[in-house]
Amino acid sequence: MHAQTSDLWAQPWHGPNLRLFLFFLIAVVFVLPSLGFERNNIPLYSNVVFSLVLVFGSMIAWENRGLFVLTLSASIAAIGARWMTWWRPTKSLALWTVCLGMAAILMITVVLLWQVFRSGPVTLMRVEGAIAAYLCIGAGWGHAYHLAVLLDPSAFNVAGSDVSLASTWINYSFGMLTTLGYAGIVPVHPLVRTLGSAEAVTGQLYLAVLVARLVSMQVSSTRMEQR
Repeated sequence: MHAQTSDLWAQPWHGPNLRLFLFFLIAVVFVLPSLGFERNNIPLYSNVVFSLVLVFGSMIAWENRGLFVLTLSASIAAIGARWMTWWRPTKSLALWTVCLGMAAILMITVVLLWQVFRSGPVTLMRVEGAIAAYLCIGAGWGHAYHLAVLLDPSAFNVAGSDVSLASTWINYSFGMLTTLGYAGIVPVHPLVRTLGSAEAVTGQLYLAVLVARLVSMQVSSTRMEQR
């Protein structure tokens, strides 16, 4: 039991950091938009929450200094661009903000997936990491759609949705990721249609590979314990 606990905490992520990251990720993706904060209050709240999400996401890789430096650098650049856009909103800064935000989320997703699919027993932290990685995938694709509409406002046929809100594209992204679709937004440009199809395939493959990998690790761990 003692060896098992030591192995758990020897992993390059720490439970409190991962849980705080997952908490803020759920808040920014689902809770705050559903309460109307993004629409009714000043955008300051989204910048603060986004900054916290990236900071806690970077902290997951704390014990692997190489990954930590890369992830933190991408997060600092994304946070800086976001606050600059808040002070001086221009189209060019908005493009940089979305691109850097997508890069930071991608780095955090890589860290999470590296932890989730590495060898070892199936633990609660591994499951929490898998959930966080899934949400990051959806958020990353949301940034891609937001970038597409900034570059070409006619890329989507939009009815009854505010395309200026980040939550709109996050919700649309999760509709594509889960293959449920999203009413009110129809992709028109061939590129965004391809993005939607690719995200739907990614979502299905992620779940299939995740379940297969977790079952395989659990079986291997059980066999090792029985020896």
